[in-house]
Amino acid sequence: MSVITRDVLLKALDKIYGRRGMVKKDIEELSDFILSFFGYEDYVLDNVLSSSERDVFYNLEEFGFLKTEVEEVNIFKGKTWRINQWKYRKEKIVEIASREPVEANEESIYDKIFDELEREKLTQKV
Repeated sequence: MSVITRDVLLKALDKIYGRRGMVKKDIEELSDFILSFFGYEDYVLDNVLSSSERDVFYNLEEFGFLKTEVEEVNIFKGKTWRINQWKYRKEKIVEIASREPVEANEESIYDKIFDELEREKLTQKV
């Protein structure tokens, strides 16, 4: 695959972030946000990102969508210039997008917390 399409990226993001409660509209905005940096390229220079944008990229790195690479270039007078880049992990994105949906029978952590609070209230009243 030469270019990550919006559809593939949306499917992959939905498999990861959708399972964690992110709504479709926010997933679409995240996809468009990512594509606005990469376009038809495979990499983005780190120095074009603001700190909040970089935080999003670090989160995407945690889930396997992106990776960082450092390239060192020797410049005039023997100095080394480090170029930090963010790169798509195309194979991983396609793999995530093509995963079969997993049926989640997990109980919400919030449901567990509220159940425990209710039990505590009942035991305190007795």
